[in-house]
Amino acid sequence: MEKFMFIFEGTQPGNLSPELMQEHMGKWMAWIEKLTKANKYVAGEPLLPGGKLVSGTKGKSVTDGPYTEGKEVVGGFFVINAKDIDEAVELSKDCPDLELGSKVQVRQIMKIEAGQPA
Repeated sequence: MEKFMFIFEGTQPGNLSPELMQEHMGKWMAWIEKLTKANKYVAGEPLLPGGKLVSGTKGKSVTDGPYTEGKEVVGGFFVINAKDIDEAVELSKDCPDLELGSKVQVRQIMKIEAGQPA
């Protein structure tokens, strides 16, 4: 098994009514449960809005952001197990935010052995 990261991109579903938001969160919990039962789910967390952007040599530039007004806001991530990229892509297709116009970036995690340089 290989490890893959799902990076959830898109607008925040803040325009949903409280009832629809609760229903949507139920879909997320059901998806996590499905992945967990299949021994595919490793970890995942939503991200709070805001934060800091660090750039430049030795991080000389620190600015506020990213901003939730942006189109490609990263809202969270999962780490999952899959046999290959094709299986990981198939697993990502159940993401509840896809129906709201969001995207899931599927990336394979590079294996680094302990004691080896990255």
